[in-house]
Amino acid sequence: MEMTIVARTTMHNSYVTEENWAEVSQDNKQLFKDFIDYCKTEDKSPATVKVYTSNIKIFLVWVLHYSKNKRFVDMTKRDVMQFQNWMVNVMSMSPARVRNLRASVSSMSNFIEDILDDEYPDFKNILSKIKPPAKQLVREKTVLSNEKVGELLKKLVDAKEYQKACFVACLAASGVRKGEVINFQVSFFNDKALDEEGMYHTPKMRTKGHGKLGKQMIKYIIKDIVQPYFELWMKERTELGIAGDDLFVVKHQEIWCPIKIGTVNGWMGYFSKLIEEDCYSHAFRHYSATYLKKNGATIDQIKEFLGHNDTATTQIYIDISSSENLKGMLDFMHKDELKEKSDEPLVKAKEGDSLVN
Repeated sequence: MEMTIVARTTMHNSYVTEENWAEVSQDNKQLFKDFIDYCKTEDKSPATVKVYTSNIKIFLVWVLHYSKNKRFVDMTKRDVMQFQNWMVNVMSMSPARVRNLRASVSSMSNFIEDILDDEYPDFKNILSKIKPPAKQLVREKTVLSNEKVGELLKKLVDAKEYQKACFVACLAASGVRKGEVINFQVSFFNDKALDEEGMYHTPKMRTKGHGKLGKQMIKYIIKDIVQPYFELWMKERTELGIAGDDLFVVKHQEIWCPIKIGTVNGWMGYFSKLIEEDCYSHAFRHYSATYLKKNGATIDQIKEFLGHNDTATTQIYIDISSSENLKGMLDFMHKDELKEKSDEPLVKAKEGDSLVN
């Protein structure tokens, strides 16, 4: 039996139907249930559990159709090879999607090998024996300049789209991910949360990480970048009668509700058209790191600002050319010249004038 389904976002609903899922072997369904239950006891995030559920159901239905509904624990390297061939050549999946599906199947295999070894002592995870397709660059990285960010903000303000302008400013001022910015609250922006460096400190909030609660971290927002746009949005919120603490909202059936990831994705498409450049939320994370580096922040400070575990990750986000990065490195060799310049008055007095009134 061969089925042709190609839309990535609807593949699970198209390929895994109630009818064919009912035909999957009970052994495989039980292993699948045990694995998902284990993920929940490990406190995997709901998003991760959802991905595992969708991907493994696709694999088990493939086993039903193409591998005689054999037990998961009896899968061979030939099966893995044929499954990958199906993903690439029949379903036309991208390398990233293939790798994502493989990872889910591999996680279930690790669960069986490590946790159910008393029941299946001879089972081994064989996914690593078949090389995945090479990674491909899905999009060229967008390096947003100050000019482009300023252009985007100006166009949004000119169009009186103050919420979107505030949203862009928040991304630029904090470098947070889109899953984090949608949880920003109005109450984050108050004088009590402002430090002497001029940054708002959020309460601990869920960031990228393991578990239902994710990694709980304080995020930082540079006031000077965000404040003008925040105030414009606050004024409009008052005029619209928007109550509640959620900073970014949409109206559904006369009720203002917090935005979701889908809204962010739609806004990014709109921003791309405005500045005629591929614009996505993670580009602003790069922008924040680069902005701070260009203005004298150390790599360790930027690491703390973005919430990275190590500076190697932070370095990836700094988009500065080698020549620009080396600028000023040899200033110490000309320290005498620099001292002479620093000793000069900022404004030279005319002859006969006194520098002291």
